[in-house]
Amino acid sequence: MTHRVTVTIAKDGSISAETHGVTGSKCLDYIPLLEDLLGAETVSSEFTEDYRRTSASVENTASQQQSQWNS
Repeated sequence: MTHRVTVTIAKDGSISAETHGVTGSKCLDYIPLLEDLLGAETVSSEFTEDYRRTSASVENTASQQQSQWNS
């Protein structure tokens, strides 16, 4: 999947952005870029379900590898 960013500008002028296809904390790399491009400052941010799923997947893989090494 390619990396995409959806930027939405509301009628009141507020701006929101959401990354797609970006795993883990790599999405945080987009914040300074978007602030610079939009001349804006981040007021709040939150992780998506994709971020959480990716983090859980990494933890499960590490646990499985640890289990295999102890066998």
